Amino acid sequence: MYADHSITQAVGQAIIAIYFIWQGIKNVLLWKINVGRLEDKGFPGTISLTIGFILQFTGAFLVLFDWHTQIGTILLIIFTFLATAIFHRYWTMTDPQRTYHFLLMSCNFCITGALLMLI
Repeated sequence: MYADHSITQAVGQAIIAIYFIWQGIKNVLLWKINVGRLEDKGFPGTISLTIGFILQFTGAFLVLFDWHTQIGTILLIIFTFLATAIFHRYWTMTDPQRTYHFLLMSCNFCITGALLMLI
């Protein structure tokens, strides 16, 4: 595990994985709210949320344990893309939500860049 990584690469990879695990736990604890948010957007809430958590946690743990890291990274990129497309459609909003969701979309874009460096 992490045998061919520099210390900074290993720490960076662990931070990325822990970020997704932390956010996933936070969102599991807000299960009902997140089901409602998905249903408000026209998605089947429970099924969509379950699929999202499968992508998120599977990808994050694969990256954390440096086991099939490329597959884990791809899962996290798919998760990030879908979450951004569903929840951060800033162009459909007015300020202050528009500015806030543009910031969140921009952060997710940067997170995707960090994920690409793991491939």
